[in-house]
Amino acid sequence: MMTIIDKKIEQRKIFSKRRENLFVNNIYASKLILQNIKNFNLFIKSKIIASFISIKSEISTKFLNDYILSKDKILCLPVIDNKNGTLFFIKYDLNTKLYPGKYGVMEPKDSNKRLIPDIIFTPCLSFDQKGFRLGYGGGYYDKTFYKLKKNNNKFISVAVAFDDQKTEEVPHEDYDQKINYILTEKKLYRV
Repeated sequence: MMTIIDKKIEQRKIFSKRRENLFVNNIYASKLILQNIKNFNLFIKSKIIASFISIKSEISTKFLNDYILSKDKILCLPVIDNKNGTLFFIKYDLNTKLYPGKYGVMEPKDSNKRLIPDIIFTPCLSFDQKGFRLGYGGGYYDKTFYKLKKNNNKFISVAVAFDDQKTEEVPHEDYDQKINYILTEKKLYRV
């Protein structure tokens, strides 16, 4: 019988391949996600928004990040805190220099300007409509969400993905944190 960890590993393999095909065949998807966020009331009201610089076959966040900046919002990007395996968020603008961090993910240099976002956009390999997302296995977002909630920080989590990354069920454990929304090229799902 497969353990939850085995199921996660298997789903990561399946959805990594699926996402590669989606990336090649959906070059306009990254522009379409903007249509699904423009009227999102929580986005409109939010001032500090965390996003990420997409890598590999992730749906591109370039247009999303440019849109956030065009709306005079504070955009911040995640930086891995190697001490505790969580993320913290640093302000980013078009003049910010980025450096390859762990796993080659581009991130701003650590500074004292750590921010608590109102909205946190997250990458994923797969998601379900119960609010679970499958990441790459490091647990950085799960640990960060847990820490923020424990410290009574209010935020909204939004996974960004191709619609066809949806699955019936993401295998999850007690420490896996649910997300609030999923933003795809087809719609904004509320969990």
